[in-house]
Parts: sequence; structure tokens; C-alpha cells
Amino acid sequence: MKKIYFFCLLAATQLAIAQIKFENAYLIDQTGNKKDVLIRNGDWLENPVIIQVKDSEASKEYSLGLNEVQEFGFQDDTVFRRFTVDISNYEKDLGKIDQNPDFSPEKQTVFLKQLSEGKLNLYSYYKGTPKYFYAAPGEQPKQLLYRRYYNDKNDLQTVNTYREQLASLLNCSGTNYNTAQYSTTSLKQLFDTYNNDCNKVESSGTRKSRFAVNVVAEAHMLKTSFNGPIYYLDNISMESQLVPKFGIELEYFLPFNKQSFSIIAAPKYYQYKNEFVRVYDVAPHTQTIQLTTSTLEIPLGFRYYNYFNNSNSMFATLAYQIKTDFEGSLGVNSQERELQSGSATSFLLGVGYRHKRLMGELVYAPFRSSSTTYFTDIKTSDVGLSLKYNIF
Repeated sequence: MKKIYFFCLLAATQLAIAQIKFENAYLIDQTGNKKDVLIRNGDWLENPVIIQVKDSEASKEYSLGLNEVQEFGFQDDTVFRRFTVDISNYEKDLGKIDQNPDFSPEKQTVFLKQLSEGKLNLYSYYKGTPKYFYAAPGEQPKQLLYRRYYNDKNDLQTVNTYREQLASLLNCSGTNYNTAQYSTTSLKQLFDTYNNDCNKVESSGTRKSRFAVNVVAEAHMLKTSFNGPIYYLDNISMESQLVPKFGIELEYFLPFNKQSFSIIAAPKYYQYKNEFVRVYDVAPHTQTIQLTTSTLEIPLGFRYYNYFNNSNSMFATLAYQIKTDFEGSLGVNSQERELQSGSATSFLLGVGYRHKRLMGELVYAPFRSSSTTYFTDIKTSDVGLSLKYNIF
């Protein structure tokens, strides 16, 4: 089992290292010179302060910061530009919102991410919360203002100044700016439409869906051992048994690092039957113990992907798994007794490969000790192969 742990840990480490990719890009340095380079594209959740650069595949990696780069971008049209702007912060966490209704801007030098380009550019800056800026080409960006605060009666108030700004700046007839949300999707749609002469622009749909549903079929080798207060249930160790499992996996991709991380929940159901034969020197010479249960497992955890291209990737899974055994039966020499339901928990480790909609994963889960009416110190080790097919 230690070898399996080591294998999963090693594979996960290699995945993390392999995900560090440099992509074809450009940068404009402090003197205004533009050059083609390779930049590590982290699909950053928060706007970067430092970027990792290589002049060629064979050259050494080096770092550049705000003082050395005016602008950089990638072939997928992702562009960051350096500006010194007034930034007004706000809080989303209700416990951190104060009673100050003022925007209280602070001047900062940052990389702003370009979201829309044209007559009026839209930029975003994420540090704790997203902030949005606008500017005509060649001009300094100004923030679209939004804030929340508590009044004297401790009622939550929202200042939606950005809606008034949008109505004044964009002014596309037939558009109700009072319903605009302070979000990337909503604001990008409005600016793209304005930059297309107020003709609505549909979303490009270049980003992958954040939500996936996979049907799951698995084959596992389960090994069970337990003790019991009755002498003939003492020190039972059953041989490994092949068990099929079926279920569904729900997966949500986190919106950063090119959706390399996801959260999973995968309820699975299976039936388990196994037996143990003990040999005695006296009659009846053998004793057969038969165990039958039906089980629901629910792993909850995280997955990390290393994308080779749009169709192929490797991944590693780490989850906390809850197993619930429904009422089953215990047979001793054909004398059957009912078993009460019980539960156990385990960490689940997995390493797999994905090709288009099909996924294959090697998983391992050693369940912690638990007890029921007839059993104590129940332990189960579980090694299996999981096949998943993406239906959504």
C-alpha cells in the first residue's frame, strides 16, 4: 500500500511540474520595443505582478515585473497593459463590509487585463474582488464604480454608479443599463456591442464549460478484515473480491489557471459479497462466514489537470470519501443475521488520463476502522479502475 501512496504522490508532483508551460507571446518593454518571446501563461485568477519569460525554447527563464514591461499578450488575444490608475476597492464578504459609503480611491501601478477593444476599451483588475476600467485608445483608464456599505441602521446599501457611467459612455438605444451586473460577462457583452456599432455581439464561447457531468463505471478489488466479540468472528480477513461500481460524477472547473483545477462529487453504488472459510480440527471442521452489503460512496474533493492539447490531458484526484453501508446480512454456516447500517471514511487518491470525453483513472482508498453490531475494527482497502464518460 505504501508503494501505491508513493506512486500517486509522485504522479501528482509530475503533473504539477508539467503544467508549467511557456506559450508564444509578445511583450513591450520599458523603452517601447516590442519583441516575440515565450511567457508562462498561468491564466491568473489575480492580475500578475511578475511574469516568467524565455527568449526561446532553449534559453533560460527570467522574470520581468511592472517596472520593466508596458504590455504583454498571447496568441489567444489575452492582453495585459500597465497603467497607473486610481483604484477603489470594495468587499464581497458581509463580515468585512464597513460603513464608509465613499469610494476612497488609491493610486496604484498594475497590469490591467483587456476584455474588450475598440472605440472604448474595457479592462479588469482582480485583487480580492474584480474591478473594471474603461478608456478610449491612448487614454488613461478610469474605474467603473461600485461599492457596498452598511448605513446607520446596519442595512446593506449598494452604490451602482457604474450603471450611470455605462449609460453615459455607451448609450446604445434599446439597452437598459440599470440591469447591468458588475461582472465580466455582463460588462464585456455591453462593451463588445458598443464597439460593434451597437449591434449585439454573441459570446465567442472560447472558454470551456465550467460544469461537467460524467457517468461512471468502475471495477474494484476490495479486501475486508474485521474482529467480533464472538469467538468465531475473531480475526477475519477475507480475500480480495472484484466488485463493480456505478454512479455519476459532477465536476465544477475553477475559473483560473486555464481551468486546471476542479471540484468533484461522485456518488456511486455497489453491492459487496464475500466469504471467509475457517478450518477446525474438530467437527464440523469448517466454518463459512458470508458477508453481504449494499453501499453508497460519495467522494468529495479536488482534481488537477495537465492539458497536453484540447483533446488529451492527465489528471490527479484527491478526495475525502464517505461510505455508507445499508442494512446487510451476515451468514455463519447458513445461519443468517441482519446487519445494521454503518459508515466509514477514507481519503481517495487517483491518477488518470483523459481523451476527449473518455476518462480512465486508477484509484486507491484505504477506509478507516469502524464498527457495527457484530463487528469491530472493520478495515477495507480498495484499489480500482474507473472509467468515465462525459455526457455534458
